Amino acid sequence: MRRLDRYILGEFLAPLGLIVSGMAVLVLLVQMVDQLPRLRQFNPTTAEVFLYYAYQFPYIATQVVPVAVMLAVLVAMGGLARTSELTAMGAGGVSRLRVALPLLAAGLGVSLALLGLSETLVPLATARSRYIEKVSIEKRNLDWDQPWRSDMAKRLPGGRQLYTQTFDAQDGTMRPVIVVAAAPDGTELERIDADEARWVGGGRWRLTGGVDRLFRPDGSEAKVTRFAQEVLALDAAPADFAVDTQRRPEDLLEMSVAELTDLADRIRDTGGDDREERVCVQVRLSYPFSCLILAMLAAGLPYLFPSGKRALTGAAIGLVVSLASGMLYLVFVQVGISLGTSSTLPPAPSAWLGNLVFGAAGSAVLWRANR
Repeated sequence: MRRLDRYILGEFLAPLGLIVSGMAVLVLLVQMVDQLPRLRQFNPTTAEVFLYYAYQFPYIATQVVPVAVMLAVLVAMGGLARTSELTAMGAGGVSRLRVALPLLAAGLGVSLALLGLSETLVPLATARSRYIEKVSIEKRNLDWDQPWRSDMAKRLPGGRQLYTQTFDAQDGTMRPVIVVAAAPDGTELERIDADEARWVGGGRWRLTGGVDRLFRPDGSEAKVTRFAQEVLALDAAPADFAVDTQRRPEDLLEMSVAELTDLADRIRDTGGDDREERVCVQVRLSYPFSCLILAMLAAGLPYLFPSGKRALTGAAIGLVVSLASGMLYLVFVQVGISLGTSSTLPPAPSAWLGNLVFGAAGSAVLWRANR
């Protein structure tokens, strides 16, 4: 059986690389047509444009891999059906499920490899691509974090809470500032009001024009101290406040799970809504395993369509069904993100919705084909 497994895997791997490369290049060309008119407004050099798209390629390739796996499985199974090798395997006592096993194992292997690349190479490449876009081409001082925020709140270590009306990351300033320290039961222990807080380094901020109030357990003031300047350790840097709360889901999905988790924590700590980031964490974990799910679906499709003299018709039908299934899977991913961000479903079920639906469909197709 090992020789048979190697033969089937060879039929699968041969077209896989070509399909991934072709689909990724096609998507990249579409993006270039859409983005180049905007980028040309900044008069970028040819090298900057080339590097910008070159660093985008790993992310685009990982996005098309699941559909490419499905098409490669279909090509492999279609080739075996066209040459009547599937019929010969069945006559030799090899079940249809047994024929599909090496393809499912390959789908699982591609899923794990895709998960690894999505956590290592892809975030580094996309971060570099965004840096080239924002800094090298658009000539921004900061890259993609939001340098200015209003009406912001942030939880600080030691049970403290910070409030400010305006925050400017480029200047490292907040105006005005309120820092409140409270007991575990919520009783206010201390409140500091200042006209301005300016970053001085090492987690410390210089407060100017302020008053420090200490409170007794009954809520009355125990001590009031006015100051012209005072350095306070907030244990937070400007970067901890400069969080872009307007990222698109496409931008979030270019980040690693660790980066997304850190971003969600920062948004939560600054009083923002982190539901979209939490959903995207689950999507980053679930999406690679779509390779296995779609491989399972494709492995059973050739048995459902005409073979023998009508194999060409069956292959054409299978190709259309595969492309439609791949597009439908992406629709389910977007629907899951919408259900999660709207709190209709928790993050994990919403992100794994597509895998659950198509996993059930793939299992049903294989079960029917093996009957």
